[in-house]
Amino acid sequence: MDLNVDMGESFGRYKLGNDEEVMKYITSANVACGFHAGDSLVMQETVMLAKKYGVAVGAHTGLEDKRGFGRRRMEITPEELKCDTLYQLGALDAFLKSNGMTMQHIKPHGILYRMVHDEERYARAYLEAVAQYNPGLYVMIPRNTVIWKLGLELGLNMAAEILIDLSYDDDGNWVLERTKKARSPEEVAERAIMVARDKKITTISGKVIDAAGDTICCHGDSPNAAEVVKKVKEAFEKAGIPLKQLGAA
Repeated sequence: MDLNVDMGESFGRYKLGNDEEVMKYITSANVACGFHAGDSLVMQETVMLAKKYGVAVGAHTGLEDKRGFGRRRMEITPEELKCDTLYQLGALDAFLKSNGMTMQHIKPHGILYRMVHDEERYARAYLEAVAQYNPGLYVMIPRNTVIWKLGLELGLNMAAEILIDLSYDDDGNWVLERTKKARSPEEVAERAIMVARDKKITTISGKVIDAAGDTICCHGDSPNAAEVVKKVKEAFEKAGIPLKQLGAA
């Protein structure tokens, strides 16, 4: 199972998350590309940290809305989304290439995650950008969504994601938090093991639903993100479940 975290979300003098400490326990980093968060210095620093700890890097692309942290819906056109996605891919890729690294994956951030999840026009535009830029990238997205099905039709590498530090409703939809709240590391670790071992997760009502995934996510802007991912890694080691990057043998 791959363990990914959203990272590189600081900007200028504003610091968000404890990226170096988090990086010690994960296998994949989703790096903000300057739209919802991040800047050139932060991208460089985050890529260098990933290289130091042997963590795979992917583009965490979002809407151009730093004030709203990419969590407010914007009515953009599909062509705007396609070009914005290409722009962000190219920006992060420059830092990867200059550090002798390659991009592993792409993942939409915040409300964009939901937009491509539900709406075919946005899903198609997003995937067209991926296919044109690098069709070998893994696309992290929930299974059985509009974009998941379309990605399979296009022959792209789809990686089913479960957000273990967010709540789910009974229909299998994750609950968006405008400001990330701290969650018990033990609780998140239990949810991670349940997903990896049983392919299930518990909803806010207590119902157990299907949750088969290739990668599990924790959010780097959580107040206790480092403690959470450390506990998840420890739980996996205790259970004998290997953490590994996408595509690793």
